[in-house]
Amino acid sequence: MKPYLIGICLVLLISACARSEPAPWNGPKLSWPRDQLTVAQLQADELLPLIDMSYFAKPAWATEAAHHFSGSVSFVETALTFPKNRAAYAGEDIFPAFSVDLIAHEGTLIPVQTGPIVAGGQRNSFWDVIVGPGRVWQEETDDEWSRASLPLSMIDRYMGQVRNCVAAFTYQPDTISNIYLQCSQETADFNDNSGGDLRVMLAESVYQPTNFLNAEQVIAEHIQHQARRLAVLPLNTIDPDGHIGAYFNKSLWTNASTSLGAVVVGEQIYLHPPRTRHGVYPYPNEMRHGVWSVTKSMAGALALFYLAERYGDAVFDELVTAYVPALADHSAWQGVTFAHTLNMATGTEGSEAAEHLLNILVLARTAEESINNIARLGDYPESPGEQYNYASTNLFVLSYAMQSYVEEQEGPGVYYWDLVHENVLKPIGAEYFTLRHTLESDGSQGLPILAYGAMPTLDEAAKIAVLMANEGEYKGQQLLSREKVREALGRSDWAGYATDERGVTYRHSFRSRLVRISNLCTVDVHYMLGYGANLVLLLPDDVVVLRFMDEFDFALDDLTRRVAKQIPLCR
Repeated sequence: MKPYLIGICLVLLISACARSEPAPWNGPKLSWPRDQLTVAQLQADELLPLIDMSYFAKPAWATEAAHHFSGSVSFVETALTFPKNRAAYAGEDIFPAFSVDLIAHEGTLIPVQTGPIVAGGQRNSFWDVIVGPGRVWQEETDDEWSRASLPLSMIDRYMGQVRNCVAAFTYQPDTISNIYLQCSQETADFNDNSGGDLRVMLAESVYQPTNFLNAEQVIAEHIQHQARRLAVLPLNTIDPDGHIGAYFNKSLWTNASTSLGAVVVGEQIYLHPPRTRHGVYPYPNEMRHGVWSVTKSMAGALALFYLAERYGDAVFDELVTAYVPALADHSAWQGVTFAHTLNMATGTEGSEAAEHLLNILVLARTAEESINNIARLGDYPESPGEQYNYASTNLFVLSYAMQSYVEEQEGPGVYYWDLVHENVLKPIGAEYFTLRHTLESDGSQGLPILAYGAMPTLDEAAKIAVLMANEGEYKGQQLLSREKVREALGRSDWAGYATDERGVTYRHSFRSRLVRISNLCTVDVHYMLGYGANLVLLLPDDVVVLRFMDEFDFALDDLTRRVAKQIPLCR
Protein backbone atom coordinates (compact mmCIF):
# COMPACT_ATOMS: atom_id res chain seq x y z
CA MET A 1 0.00 0.00 0.00
CA LYS A 2 1.30 3.42 -0.89
CA PRO A 3 1.96 5.51 2.23
CA TYR A 4 -0.92 7.59 3.50
CA LEU A 5 0.14 10.99 4.83
CA ILE A 6 -2.16 12.72 7.24
CA GLY A 7 -0.30 15.99 7.75
CA ILE A 8 -0.31 18.92 5.39
CA CYS A 9 2.52 18.42 2.93
CA LEU A 10 3.85 20.80 0.32
CA VAL A 11 4.98 17.97 -1.91
CA LEU A 12 1.42 16.67 -2.05
CA LEU A 13 0.05 20.09 -2.84
CA ILE A 14 2.45 20.41 -5.74
CA SER A 15 1.42 17.01 -7.09
CA ALA A 16 -2.25 17.98 -6.82
CA CYS A 17 -1.65 21.14 -8.83
CA ALA A 18 -0.42 19.04 -11.73
CA ARG A 19 -3.85 17.48 -12.27
CA SER A 20 -6.21 18.76 -14.95
CA GLU A 21 -9.82 19.58 -14.20
CA PRO A 22 -12.41 17.14 -15.66
CA ALA A 23 -15.46 18.24 -17.63
CA PRO A 24 -18.58 19.10 -15.60
CA TRP A 25 -21.39 16.56 -15.48
CA ASN A 26 -24.13 17.34 -18.00
CA GLY A 27 -25.99 14.05 -17.99
CA PRO A 28 -29.79 13.83 -18.04
CA LYS A 29 -31.79 13.89 -14.80
CA LEU A 30 -34.66 11.63 -13.87
CA SER A 31 -37.91 12.41 -15.71
CA TRP A 32 -41.12 10.48 -16.28
CA PRO A 33 -41.09 7.76 -17.41
CA ARG A 34 -37.69 6.73 -16.15
CA ASP A 35 -35.09 5.51 -18.65
CA GLN A 36 -32.44 4.33 -16.19
CA LEU A 37 -32.66 1.84 -13.34
CA THR A 38 -35.73 0.37 -15.00
CA VAL A 39 -37.14 -2.97 -13.90
CA ALA A 40 -35.67 -4.60 -17.01
CA GLN A 41 -32.21 -3.13 -16.40
CA LEU A 42 -32.21 -4.24 -12.76
CA GLN A 43 -33.06 -7.79 -13.80
CA ALA A 44 -30.19 -7.95 -16.29
CA ASP A 45 -26.54 -8.47 -15.42
CA GLU A 46 -25.19 -5.64 -17.57
CA LEU A 47 -23.37 -2.77 -15.87
CA LEU A 48 -25.12 0.58 -16.30
CA PRO A 49 -23.35 3.79 -17.33
CA LEU A 50 -22.72 6.49 -14.77
CA ILE A 51 -26.05 8.21 -14.15
CA ASP A 52 -27.32 11.27 -12.34
CA MET A 53 -28.04 10.79 -8.64
CA SER A 54 -31.64 11.91 -9.21
CA TYR A 55 -32.35 8.44 -10.63
CA PHE A 56 -31.80 7.00 -7.13
CA ALA A 57 -34.25 9.38 -5.42
CA LYS A 58 -37.98 8.93 -4.89
CA PRO A 59 -39.63 11.03 -7.63
CA ALA A 60 -42.58 13.37 -7.18
CA TRP A 61 -44.89 11.06 -9.18
CA ALA A 62 -44.17 8.01 -6.99
CA THR A 63 -46.89 6.35 -4.93
CA GLU A 64 -46.78 4.16 -1.84
CA ALA A 65 -44.92 0.88 -2.24
CA ALA A 66 -47.23 -1.97 -3.20
CA HIS A 67 -45.33 -4.50 -1.08
CA HIS A 68 -44.05 -4.52 2.46
CA PHE A 69 -40.33 -5.08 2.92
CA SER A 70 -38.91 -6.84 5.96
CA GLY A 71 -35.96 -9.15 5.79
CA SER A 72 -32.27 -9.74 5.32
CA VAL A 73 -30.34 -8.92 2.16
CA SER A 74 -27.08 -10.79 1.64
CA PHE A 75 -24.31 -9.78 -0.75
CA VAL A 76 -21.45 -11.80 -2.18
CA GLU A 77 -18.04 -10.44 -3.09
CA THR A 78 -18.29 -8.81 -6.49
CA ALA A 79 -15.75 -7.06 -8.69
CA LEU A 80 -16.15 -3.26 -8.67
CA THR A 81 -15.71 -1.05 -11.70
CA PHE A 82 -13.23 1.48 -10.28
CA PRO A 83 -11.18 3.37 -12.89
CA LYS A 84 -8.11 5.05 -11.43
CA ASN A 85 -4.60 6.02 -12.42
CA ARG A 86 -2.82 3.29 -10.49
CA ALA A 87 -3.07 -0.38 -9.69
CA ALA A 88 -5.68 -1.31 -7.11
CA TYR A 89 -4.63 -2.16 -3.58
CA ALA A 90 -5.53 -5.67 -2.45
CA GLY A 91 -9.32 -5.85 -2.34
CA GLU A 92 -9.86 -2.20 -3.30
CA ASP A 93 -11.83 -3.21 -6.40
CA ILE A 94 -13.97 -5.83 -4.62
CA PHE A 95 -17.39 -5.12 -3.11
CA PRO A 96 -17.56 -6.98 0.23
CA ALA A 97 -19.71 -9.90 1.28
CA PHE A 98 -22.10 -9.01 4.11
CA SER A 99 -25.75 -9.09 5.19
CA VAL A 100 -28.01 -6.30 6.36
CA ASP A 101 -31.47 -6.49 7.94
CA LEU A 102 -34.02 -3.97 6.64
CA ILE A 103 -37.54 -2.98 7.73
CA ALA A 104 -39.87 -0.70 5.76
CA HIS A 105 -42.06 1.71 7.73
CA GLU A 106 -44.22 4.46 6.23
CA GLY A 107 -42.08 4.72 3.13
CA THR A 108 -38.72 4.61 4.92
CA LEU A 109 -36.41 1.60 4.63
CA ILE A 110 -34.72 1.28 8.01
CA PRO A 111 -31.51 -0.72 8.55
CA VAL A 112 -31.45 -2.70 11.78
CA GLN A 113 -27.65 -2.38 11.94
CA THR A 114 -26.89 1.30 12.60
CA GLY A 115 -23.09 1.04 12.82
CA PRO A 116 -20.34 -0.24 10.55
CA ILE A 117 -20.86 -3.73 9.17
CA VAL A 118 -17.49 -5.45 9.18
CA ALA A 119 -17.33 -8.03 6.43
CA GLY A 120 -16.63 -10.83 8.91
CA GLY A 121 -14.09 -13.42 7.85
CA GLN A 122 -14.40 -12.37 4.22
CA ARG A 123 -11.17 -10.37 4.05
CA ASN A 124 -10.74 -10.29 0.29
CA SER A 125 -12.34 -6.86 0.12
CA PHE A 126 -10.72 -3.61 1.24
CA TRP A 127 -14.10 -2.30 2.44
CA ASP A 128 -16.61 -2.38 5.25
CA VAL A 129 -19.97 -0.62 4.95
CA ILE A 130 -22.46 1.57 6.78
CA VAL A 131 -26.06 1.42 5.53
CA GLY A 132 -28.33 4.40 6.16
CA PRO A 133 -32.14 4.76 6.04
CA GLY A 134 -33.52 4.81 2.50
CA ARG A 135 -36.91 4.89 0.80
CA VAL A 136 -39.44 2.49 -0.76
CA TRP A 137 -42.07 3.45 -3.31
CA GLN A 138 -44.01 2.45 -6.42
CA GLU A 139 -43.83 3.84 -9.97
CA GLU A 140 -46.56 3.30 -12.57
CA THR A 141 -44.19 1.74 -15.09
CA ASP A 142 -42.80 -0.80 -12.61
CA ASP A 143 -45.83 -3.12 -12.99
CA GLU A 144 -45.80 -5.68 -10.14
CA TRP A 145 -42.56 -4.46 -8.61
CA SER A 146 -41.98 -2.00 -5.80
CA ARG A 147 -38.79 0.04 -5.71
CA ALA A 148 -36.17 0.88 -3.08
CA SER A 149 -32.98 2.87 -2.71
CA LEU A 150 -30.48 3.11 0.12
CA PRO A 151 -27.52 5.32 1.01
CA LEU A 152 -24.51 3.08 1.54
CA SER A 153 -21.11 4.26 2.71
CA MET A 154 -18.11 2.14 1.83
CA ILE A 155 -15.38 2.66 4.42
CA ASP A 156 -11.83 1.33 4.26
CA ARG A 157 -10.27 -0.69 7.07
CA TYR A 158 -7.17 1.47 7.38
CA MET A 159 -7.75 5.22 7.55
CA GLY A 160 -11.51 5.75 7.50
CA GLN A 161 -11.94 7.11 3.99
CA VAL A 162 -15.60 7.15 2.91
CA ARG A 163 -17.26 6.53 -0.46
CA ASN A 164 -20.75 8.00 -0.59
CA CYS A 165 -22.79 5.53 -2.61
CA VAL A 166 -26.45 4.83 -3.33
CA ALA A 167 -27.96 1.42 -4.07
CA ALA A 168 -31.20 0.80 -5.97
CA PHE A 169 -33.33 -2.30 -6.55
CA THR A 170 -36.88 -3.44 -7.16
CA TYR A 171 -38.68 -6.07 -5.12
CA GLN A 172 -41.72 -8.27 -4.65
CA PRO A 173 -42.85 -9.96 -1.42
CA ASP A 174 -40.34 -12.81 -1.66
CA THR A 175 -37.67 -11.69 -4.11
CA ILE A 176 -35.52 -8.76 -5.19
CA SER A 177 -33.90 -7.76 -8.45
CA ASN A 178 -30.20 -7.20 -8.91
CA ILE A 179 -28.91 -4.24 -6.91
CA TYR A 180 -27.14 -1.43 -8.72
CA LEU A 181 -24.71 0.70 -6.71
CA GLN A 182 -22.94 3.89 -7.75
CA CYS A 183 -20.43 5.97 -5.74
CA SER A 184 -19.87 9.50 -7.08
CA GLN A 185 -18.44 11.29 -4.06
CA GLU A 186 -15.83 10.51 -1.43
CA THR A 187 -13.43 11.81 1.16
CA ALA A 188 -10.34 9.83 0.27
CA ASP A 189 -6.60 10.23 -0.22
CA PHE A 190 -6.78 12.45 -3.29
CA ASN A 191 -3.02 12.56 -3.80
CA ASP A 192 -2.83 8.80 -3.72
CA ASN A 193 -5.20 8.74 -6.72
CA SER A 194 -7.78 7.13 -4.46
CA GLY A 195 -10.67 9.23 -5.77
CA GLY A 196 -12.95 8.09 -8.54
CA ASP A 197 -16.35 6.70 -9.39
CA LEU A 198 -17.28 3.17 -8.38
CA ARG A 199 -20.06 1.09 -9.93
CA VAL A 200 -21.28 -2.45 -9.54
CA MET A 201 -24.30 -4.55 -10.48
CA LEU A 202 -24.79 -6.92 -7.57
CA ALA A 203 -26.36 -9.84 -9.38
CA GLU A 204 -26.18 -12.53 -6.70
CA SER A 205 -27.86 -10.70 -3.84
CA VAL A 206 -30.31 -12.81 -1.84
CA TYR A 207 -33.42 -11.57 -0.01
CA GLN A 208 -34.73 -13.59 2.93
CA PRO A 209 -38.11 -12.21 4.11
CA THR A 210 -38.31 -12.14 7.91
CA ASN A 211 -40.63 -10.70 10.52
CA PHE A 212 -38.17 -9.37 13.10
CA LEU A 213 -39.19 -9.78 16.73
CA ASN A 214 -37.68 -6.40 17.61
CA ALA A 215 -39.20 -4.56 14.63
CA GLU A 216 -41.27 -2.18 16.77
CA GLN A 217 -38.22 -1.25 18.84
CA VAL A 218 -36.10 -0.66 15.72
CA ILE A 219 -38.79 1.58 14.21
CA ALA A 220 -39.32 3.50 17.47
CA GLU A 221 -35.58 4.13 17.87
CA HIS A 222 -35.32 5.31 14.28
CA ILE A 223 -38.22 7.74 14.70
CA GLN A 224 -36.78 9.07 17.95
CA HIS A 225 -33.34 9.54 16.41
CA GLN A 226 -34.76 11.40 13.42
CA ALA A 227 -36.86 13.63 15.67
CA ARG A 228 -33.77 14.70 17.62
CA ARG A 229 -31.82 15.84 14.58
CA LEU A 230 -31.07 19.53 14.28
CA ALA A 231 -33.31 21.37 11.84
CA VAL A 232 -31.79 21.77 8.38
CA LEU A 233 -32.58 24.67 6.05
CA PRO A 234 -31.00 25.60 2.70
CA LEU A 235 -27.82 27.64 2.98
CA ASN A 236 -29.32 30.34 0.76
CA THR A 237 -31.72 31.11 3.61
CA ILE A 238 -28.88 33.07 5.21
CA ASP A 239 -26.74 33.39 2.08
CA PRO A 240 -29.12 34.95 -0.47
CA ASP A 241 -26.27 36.48 -2.47
CA GLY A 242 -24.44 33.16 -2.64
CA HIS A 243 -21.15 34.37 -1.14
CA ILE A 244 -20.72 31.28 1.05
CA GLY A 245 -22.23 28.95 -1.54
CA ALA A 246 -19.74 30.14 -4.14
CA TYR A 247 -16.91 29.07 -1.85
CA PHE A 248 -18.40 25.59 -1.44
CA ASN A 249 -19.00 25.40 -5.19
CA LYS A 250 -15.41 26.16 -6.14
CA SER A 251 -14.31 23.79 -8.87
CA LEU A 252 -10.95 22.25 -8.06
CA TRP A 253 -10.05 18.81 -9.40
CA THR A 254 -13.28 16.81 -9.41
CA ASN A 255 -16.02 19.43 -9.95
CA ALA A 256 -17.57 18.33 -6.67
CA SER A 257 -14.78 18.89 -4.24
CA THR A 258 -16.87 19.74 -1.16
CA SER A 259 -18.73 16.74 0.22
CA LEU A 260 -20.21 18.83 3.04
CA GLY A 261 -20.61 22.59 3.31
CA ALA A 262 -22.80 24.01 6.06
CA VAL A 263 -23.10 26.85 8.54
CA VAL A 264 -24.55 26.24 12.01
CA VAL A 265 -26.05 29.19 13.87
CA GLY A 266 -27.20 28.29 17.37
CA GLU A 267 -28.66 24.86 16.68
CA GLN A 268 -29.91 25.55 13.15
CA ILE A 269 -28.03 24.00 10.23
CA TYR A 270 -27.92 25.82 6.91
CA LEU A 271 -26.81 23.25 4.34
CA HIS A 272 -25.34 23.78 0.90
CA PRO A 273 -26.62 21.19 -1.62
CA PRO A 274 -24.27 18.19 -1.41
CA ARG A 275 -23.04 17.92 -5.00
CA THR A 276 -21.45 14.77 -6.29
CA ARG A 277 -19.76 14.36 -9.66
CA HIS A 278 -23.17 13.21 -10.96
CA GLY A 279 -25.72 15.51 -9.40
CA VAL A 280 -26.97 16.17 -5.89
CA TYR A 281 -26.73 13.32 -3.39
CA PRO A 282 -30.30 12.18 -2.59
CA TYR A 283 -29.71 11.44 1.11
CA PRO A 284 -27.71 14.42 2.42
CA ASN A 285 -28.42 13.75 6.09
CA GLU A 286 -27.11 10.18 5.77
CA MET A 287 -23.82 11.03 4.03
CA ARG A 288 -20.77 10.11 6.06
CA HIS A 289 -17.53 11.98 5.77
CA GLY A 290 -13.99 10.72 6.33
CA VAL A 291 -12.56 13.68 8.22
CA TRP A 292 -9.04 12.36 8.90
CA SER A 293 -7.31 14.38 11.64
CA VAL A 294 -10.46 16.27 12.59
CA THR A 295 -10.86 13.05 14.58
CA LYS A 296 -8.20 14.26 17.01
CA SER A 297 -10.51 17.06 18.15
CA MET A 298 -13.92 15.55 17.45
CA ALA A 299 -13.11 12.31 19.29
CA GLY A 300 -9.73 12.56 21.07
CA ALA A 301 -10.31 15.90 22.77
CA LEU A 302 -13.96 15.01 23.34
CA ALA A 303 -12.96 11.86 25.24
CA LEU A 304 -10.32 13.51 27.42
CA PHE A 305 -12.61 16.49 28.14
CA TYR A 306 -15.25 13.99 29.28
CA LEU A 307 -12.80 12.12 31.51
CA ALA A 308 -11.80 15.47 33.04
CA GLU A 309 -15.45 16.20 33.83
CA ARG A 310 -16.01 12.71 35.27
CA TYR A 311 -12.80 12.36 37.30
CA GLY A 312 -11.49 15.91 37.60
CA ASP A 313 -9.19 18.08 35.49
CA ALA A 314 -6.14 16.47 37.11
CA VAL A 315 -6.53 13.57 34.63
CA PHE A 316 -4.73 15.84 32.15
CA ASP A 317 -1.64 15.58 34.36
CA GLU A 318 -1.63 11.78 34.62
CA LEU A 319 1.59 10.15 33.36
CA VAL A 320 1.40 7.99 30.26
CA THR A 321 4.00 5.59 31.67
CA ALA A 322 1.68 4.72 34.56
CA TYR A 323 -0.96 3.36 32.18
CA VAL A 324 0.93 2.05 29.14
CA PRO A 325 3.14 -0.90 30.14
CA ALA A 326 4.97 -0.96 26.80
CA LEU A 327 6.17 2.61 27.48
CA ALA A 328 6.70 2.33 31.23
CA ASP A 329 10.49 1.96 30.97
CA HIS A 330 10.92 3.87 27.72
CA SER A 331 13.24 6.80 28.36
CA ALA A 332 11.55 9.05 25.81
CA TRP A 333 8.15 8.76 27.52
CA GLN A 334 9.23 9.59 31.05
CA GLY A 335 7.33 12.66 32.25
CA VAL A 336 4.87 12.67 29.35
CA THR A 337 1.30 13.44 30.48
CA PHE A 338 -2.09 12.86 28.89
CA ALA A 339 -2.14 16.59 28.09
CA HIS A 340 1.19 16.39 26.28
CA THR A 341 -0.17 13.72 23.93
CA LEU A 342 -3.27 15.77 23.08
CA ASN A 343 -1.10 18.84 22.49
CA MET A 344 1.54 17.13 20.33
CA ALA A 345 4.22 18.07 22.83
CA THR A 346 5.54 14.70 24.01
CA GLY A 347 9.16 15.26 22.94
CA THR A 348 9.21 11.74 21.50
CA GLU A 349 10.12 10.57 18.01
CA GLY A 350 7.28 10.96 15.57
CA SER A 351 5.96 12.61 12.42
CA GLU A 352 3.49 11.94 9.61
CA ALA A 353 6.11 10.26 7.43
CA ALA A 354 5.56 6.60 6.52
CA GLU A 355 8.21 5.34 8.94
CA HIS A 356 6.38 7.06 11.79
CA LEU A 357 2.76 6.51 10.77
CA LEU A 358 2.01 4.00 8.01
CA ASN A 359 4.44 1.35 9.21
CA ILE A 360 3.74 1.99 12.89
CA LEU A 361 0.01 2.63 13.24
CA VAL A 362 -1.93 2.43 9.97
CA LEU A 363 -0.91 -1.11 9.02
CA ALA A 364 -1.13 -2.44 12.58
CA ARG A 365 -4.37 -4.23 13.37
CA THR A 366 -4.51 -4.75 17.14
CA ALA A 367 -3.98 -2.37 20.05
CA GLU A 368 -0.96 -4.29 21.32
CA GLU A 369 0.67 -4.39 17.89
CA SER A 370 0.16 -0.65 17.55
CA ILE A 371 1.51 0.28 20.98
CA ASN A 372 4.49 -2.09 20.65
CA ASN A 373 5.32 -0.50 17.30
CA ILE A 374 5.24 2.93 18.94
CA ALA A 375 7.51 1.64 21.69
CA ARG A 376 10.19 0.99 19.08
CA LEU A 377 10.40 4.70 18.24
CA GLY A 378 13.10 6.76 19.91
CA ASP A 379 13.46 10.18 21.53
CA TYR A 380 13.74 13.73 20.30
CA PRO A 381 15.86 16.38 22.04
CA GLU A 382 12.92 18.36 23.41
CA SER A 383 11.56 17.62 26.87
CA PRO A 384 7.87 16.82 27.38
CA GLY A 385 5.77 19.98 27.09
CA GLU A 386 8.58 21.98 25.55
CA GLN A 387 7.74 22.02 21.85
CA TYR A 388 4.91 21.14 19.46
CA ASN A 389 5.68 18.26 17.07
CA TYR A 390 2.75 16.81 15.15
CA ALA A 391 2.57 13.01 15.25
CA SER A 392 -0.62 10.98 14.98
CA THR A 393 0.87 8.20 17.10
CA ASN A 394 0.49 10.47 20.15
CA LEU A 395 -3.29 10.18 19.93
CA PHE A 396 -3.23 6.39 19.92
CA VAL A 397 -0.98 6.47 23.00
CA LEU A 398 -3.61 8.69 24.61
CA SER A 399 -6.36 6.24 23.63
CA TYR A 400 -4.46 3.33 25.15
CA ALA A 401 -3.67 5.32 28.31
CA MET A 402 -7.27 6.49 28.77
CA GLN A 403 -8.50 2.90 28.50
CA SER A 404 -6.11 1.74 31.23
CA TYR A 405 -6.98 4.75 33.38
CA VAL A 406 -10.73 4.07 33.12
CA GLU A 407 -10.29 0.38 33.93
CA GLU A 408 -8.33 1.38 37.03
CA GLN A 409 -11.16 3.70 38.06
CA GLU A 410 -14.17 1.59 37.03
CA GLY A 411 -12.97 -2.00 36.84
CA PRO A 412 -11.77 -4.40 34.12
CA GLY A 413 -13.72 -4.48 30.90
CA VAL A 414 -15.13 -0.95 31.17
CA TYR A 415 -14.30 0.86 27.94
CA TYR A 416 -13.75 4.59 28.00
CA TRP A 417 -15.42 5.06 24.62
CA ASP A 418 -18.54 3.31 25.92
CA LEU A 419 -18.64 5.91 28.71
CA VAL A 420 -18.25 8.72 26.16
CA HIS A 421 -20.99 7.17 24.05
CA GLU A 422 -23.39 6.76 26.95
CA ASN A 423 -22.73 10.06 28.72
CA VAL A 424 -21.93 12.46 25.87
CA LEU A 425 -22.94 11.18 22.44
CA LYS A 426 -26.31 9.72 23.40
CA PRO A 427 -27.46 12.78 25.38
CA ILE A 428 -26.72 15.12 22.46
CA GLY A 429 -28.31 12.77 19.91
CA ALA A 430 -25.10 11.63 18.20
CA GLU A 431 -25.26 8.02 19.32
CA TYR A 432 -24.42 6.64 15.86
CA PHE A 433 -21.18 8.62 15.56
CA THR A 434 -18.66 6.22 14.01
CA LEU A 435 -14.93 5.78 14.63
CA ARG A 436 -12.30 3.40 13.39
CA HIS A 437 -11.11 1.02 16.15
CA THR A 438 -8.30 -1.46 16.27
CA LEU A 439 -9.24 -4.92 15.00
CA GLU A 440 -8.56 -7.44 17.73
CA SER A 441 -7.70 -10.95 16.61
CA ASP A 442 -9.81 -12.54 19.36
CA GLY A 443 -12.92 -10.59 18.35
CA SER A 444 -12.90 -8.42 21.46
CA GLN A 445 -13.74 -4.73 21.41
CA GLY A 446 -10.99 -2.62 19.88
CA LEU A 447 -9.68 0.77 20.96
CA PRO A 448 -10.48 3.96 19.06
CA ILE A 449 -7.43 5.01 17.07
CA LEU A 450 -8.32 8.70 17.73
CA ALA A 451 -5.67 10.03 15.32
CA TYR A 452 -8.01 9.50 12.33
CA GLY A 453 -11.04 7.41 11.45
CA ALA A 454 -14.06 9.51 12.47
CA MET A 455 -16.89 9.31 9.91
CA PRO A 456 -19.59 11.72 11.08
CA THR A 457 -22.85 12.66 9.46
CA LEU A 458 -23.84 16.31 9.11
CA ASP A 459 -25.95 16.15 12.27
CA GLU A 460 -23.25 14.46 14.35
CA ALA A 461 -20.51 16.85 13.28
CA ALA A 462 -22.73 19.85 14.00
CA LYS A 463 -23.79 18.60 17.43
CA ILE A 464 -20.26 17.86 18.60
CA ALA A 465 -19.03 21.24 17.34
CA VAL A 466 -21.93 23.05 19.03
CA LEU A 467 -21.18 21.20 22.27
CA MET A 468 -17.60 22.46 22.11
CA ALA A 469 -18.73 26.00 21.29
CA ASN A 470 -21.00 25.85 24.35
CA GLU A 471 -18.00 24.90 26.52
CA GLY A 472 -19.20 21.33 27.04
CA GLU A 473 -22.67 22.23 28.28
CA TYR A 474 -25.82 20.69 26.84
CA LYS A 475 -29.27 21.81 27.96
CA GLY A 476 -28.03 22.86 31.37
CA GLN A 477 -25.92 19.74 31.94
CA GLN A 478 -22.12 19.96 31.95
CA LEU A 479 -20.95 16.99 29.87
CA LEU A 480 -17.33 18.06 29.35
CA SER A 481 -14.87 19.91 31.55
CA ARG A 482 -15.70 23.56 31.04
CA GLU A 483 -12.21 24.69 32.01
CA LYS A 484 -10.48 22.39 29.55
CA VAL A 485 -12.81 23.30 26.69
CA ARG A 486 -12.23 26.97 27.46
CA GLU A 487 -8.48 26.38 27.28
CA ALA A 488 -8.88 24.68 23.90
CA LEU A 489 -10.87 27.62 22.54
CA GLY A 490 -8.51 30.31 23.78
CA ARG A 491 -10.88 31.49 26.51
CA SER A 492 -8.33 31.23 29.31
CA ASP A 493 -4.92 32.70 30.08
CA TRP A 494 -3.12 29.66 28.65
CA ALA A 495 -1.32 30.58 25.40
CA GLY A 496 -1.00 27.04 24.08
CA TYR A 497 1.79 25.93 21.73
CA ALA A 498 3.27 27.71 18.75
CA THR A 499 3.14 25.51 15.64
CA ASP A 500 5.14 25.25 12.44
CA GLU A 501 2.36 27.24 10.72
CA ARG A 502 2.91 30.97 11.02
CA GLY A 503 0.42 32.63 13.34
CA VAL A 504 -1.24 29.34 14.32
CA THR A 505 -1.51 28.20 17.94
CA TYR A 506 -2.31 24.66 19.09
CA ARG A 507 -4.40 24.00 22.20
CA HIS A 508 -5.72 20.55 23.12
CA SER A 509 -5.88 19.51 19.41
CA PHE A 510 -7.60 22.75 18.28
CA ARG A 511 -5.77 25.20 16.06
CA SER A 512 -6.29 28.94 16.42
CA ARG A 513 -5.40 31.92 14.23
CA LEU A 514 -6.46 35.54 13.75
CA VAL A 515 -8.43 36.39 10.62
CA ARG A 516 -8.84 39.99 9.54
CA ILE A 517 -12.44 40.63 8.49
CA SER A 518 -11.95 44.33 7.79
CA ASN A 519 -9.66 47.20 8.75
CA LEU A 520 -11.64 47.54 11.97
CA CYS A 521 -12.25 43.90 12.85
CA THR A 522 -10.15 40.81 13.48
CA VAL A 523 -11.61 37.57 14.82
CA ASP A 524 -9.90 34.65 16.53
CA VAL A 525 -10.85 31.48 14.66
CA HIS A 526 -10.54 28.15 16.46
CA TYR A 527 -10.74 25.10 14.28
CA MET A 528 -10.41 21.38 13.81
CA LEU A 529 -8.31 20.46 10.79
CA GLY A 530 -7.91 17.23 8.86
CA TYR A 531 -5.95 16.01 5.85
CA GLY A 532 -7.31 17.26 2.54
CA ALA A 533 -8.58 20.48 4.20
CA ASN A 534 -11.41 19.08 6.28
CA LEU A 535 -12.43 21.99 8.50
CA VAL A 536 -14.67 22.68 11.47
CA LEU A 537 -14.51 26.40 12.29
CA LEU A 538 -15.70 27.75 15.63
CA LEU A 539 -16.39 31.45 15.11
CA PRO A 540 -17.64 34.20 17.45
CA ASP A 541 -21.24 34.06 18.76
CA ASP A 542 -21.26 30.25 18.52
CA VAL A 543 -21.29 30.21 14.72
CA VAL A 544 -19.89 26.94 13.36
CA VAL A 545 -18.79 26.24 9.80
CA LEU A 546 -18.40 22.69 8.46
CA ARG A 547 -16.47 22.08 5.25
CA PHE A 548 -15.37 18.53 4.48
CA MET A 549 -13.34 17.78 1.36
CA ASP A 550 -10.20 16.00 0.17
CA GLU A 551 -8.65 18.44 -2.30
CA PHE A 552 -6.51 20.75 -0.16
CA ASP A 553 -8.25 24.12 -0.29
CA PHE A 554 -6.94 25.78 2.87
CA ALA A 555 -8.43 29.25 2.20
CA LEU A 556 -9.68 29.55 5.77
CA ASP A 557 -9.50 33.35 5.72
CA ASP A 558 -11.65 33.58 2.60
CA LEU A 559 -14.28 31.26 4.05
CA THR A 560 -14.43 33.21 7.32
CA ARG A 561 -14.82 36.53 5.52
CA ARG A 562 -17.59 35.15 3.33
CA VAL A 563 -19.47 33.96 6.41
CA ALA A 564 -18.95 37.39 8.01
CA LYS A 565 -20.66 39.02 5.01
CA GLN A 566 -23.87 37.21 5.91
CA ILE A 567 -23.58 36.79 9.69
CA PRO A 568 -22.14 39.67 11.74
CA LEU A 569 -19.01 38.38 13.49
CA CYS A 570 -17.73 41.82 14.52
CA ARG A 571 -19.82 43.78 17.02
